[in-house]
Amino acid sequence: MTLLADTTALLSTEPVSHPINQQLIKSYYEIAGMDYSAWSKNFNMHFGYCKHWTDAFNLEKMLNRMNEVALEKLQVPENQAVKMLDMGCGMGTVARFIAHRVPLAHITGITIVPLQIEYGNKLAKNENVAQRVAIVENDYEKTDFADESFDFAYAVESGCYAQGEGKGLLIKEMQRVLKPGGRFVLIDGFLKRPAKQLPAFVKRINDKICECWALTEGFPEINSFTKHLHTQGLQEIIVKEISWKIAPSVAYVPYVTTKFFFNEVRKNKGLNLAQERWNNVMAPALGMLLGLCRPYFGYYVISGQKPITKF
Repeated sequence: MTLLADTTALLSTEPVSHPINQQLIKSYYEIAGMDYSAWSKNFNMHFGYCKHWTDAFNLEKMLNRMNEVALEKLQVPENQAVKMLDMGCGMGTVARFIAHRVPLAHITGITIVPLQIEYGNKLAKNENVAQRVAIVENDYEKTDFADESFDFAYAVESGCYAQGEGKGLLIKEMQRVLKPGGRFVLIDGFLKRPAKQLPAFVKRINDKICECWALTEGFPEINSFTKHLHTQGLQEIIVKEISWKIAPSVAYVPYVTTKFFFNEVRKNKGLNLAQERWNNVMAPALGMLLGLCRPYFGYYVISGQKPITKF
């Protein structure tokens, strides 16, 4: 009986649940979270999108361009009241960006990090969008929301914290809370093959990045990820690699890191960083190396829609 159950589990396309080390993730962002201001004054916690060559001279502009990419892929109507879910919202920067662009949008951002809830809601209040942007504590793999609660859902560089290489539980929950016809977009770095199949050198870089950023489950693997999207019956799926479009923003990493170090030395008369803060400095630098391994790693925008009728 046990053997039969184990075999069934192996053959099943349903995601298998096992505990994530949430405390490790919380600790990282509680300690290193405010350091993201060195990367973006608005707390954009992702890489940027270079739409025009002139964008390359302005990091914050490229970071906001990525927010534009998410909004464009979602196809949110400007004259219609909609409910949106930011799955892993960080400080709520993408949510605030959308709130300014779409006056009738109400966005709920979810995170497990207390600092992000407190400071993110403060930022929303400071920007006069607190009535339409709310950041609350919730696990995006098993939220408290009712079925079909949201018109749109998105995750910008947050889905990588979900379980497994295919992030199946995240996708299943996203499908559950979306209304029929609701659209989604996921933007993140992806492995192009399973982690265990990476060359030793690439795997060492990947493993170290995951350790530094508290990615206890590792980056998603593109083929497994898209398979889960289809398994959940999601439609009109568009997978687009934009690695070259983010390269100009990645090139800012050495400058931002050096500036951060000098500011820390000046403020504290020395460099005494907690391990989590060191990790936040090392991970982007290692990310530059991983990004050069194009056969094995890429940065993708994935969008689609929940069918209007059940499949």
